[in-house]
Amino acid sequence: MRVLITNAATSLGQALKTGLGDAHQLRLTDPEPRFGIQCDLGHSPDTDALVKHIDAVVHLVYAPRTGDGEITWLDRNTRGTYNLLLAAAAAEVEHVILLSTLDLFTPYEANLTVDETWQPRPSCTPAILGAHLAEFTAREFAHSHDLRVTIARLGHLVRAAEVAEQPYDPIWLDERDAAQAVNQIVQKGPASQYNAIHIQSAATRARFSVARAKSHLTFNPQYNFEANP
Repeated sequence: MRVLITNAATSLGQALKTGLGDAHQLRLTDPEPRFGIQCDLGHSPDTDALVKHIDAVVHLVYAPRTGDGEITWLDRNTRGTYNLLLAAAAAEVEHVILLSTLDLFTPYEANLTVDETWQPRPSCTPAILGAHLAEFTAREFAHSHDLRVTIARLGHLVRAAEVAEQPYDPIWLDERDAAQAVNQIVQKGPASQYNAIHIQSAATRARFSVARAKSHLTFNPQYNFEANP
């Protein structure tokens, strides 16, 4: 498939490039000129050109980078997401996968069994609020523009070896497992007009369940951090 990955200069963007590159034809874009096609996702022919002849878009809306101010971050996740989805709908892109965050659900008490049917509880932190607004925009596009959307809410992205000596975080997700899950979402295609799925490690102490990901995607995370204190 022909897949567009946004925010490709981020660590997650590069992990996705590695994880999806063997199976798909990739087109990379980023606001910075270091990787792929430079584009700020404005309402312009440049954004239209990004999605031309693309089958699936993987849009990283929760990928904060050093130097981003609050206004920049919220602008990218609202105006930028809107422009990208508008162009994708016009180009009849088959599937948009929006990568959000499980931090939208951490305000719930830890003993509650929170799954994809629960409502997000965003804070006013720009990264969290931006992800929530991007999800809201994507959901509205799914209903009003006949655009098929999957929201994949990811845990805290790490590399297992780099956190081996750190206290255990029950929302950890290795970037390579994130890439595995996204690749499966791309391969499987949209489950419905609008769908949400939670992706994190499958450790026994994990905060959120990945039962839906395992059943829908046969997601099998390789890094579960069970040995961490």
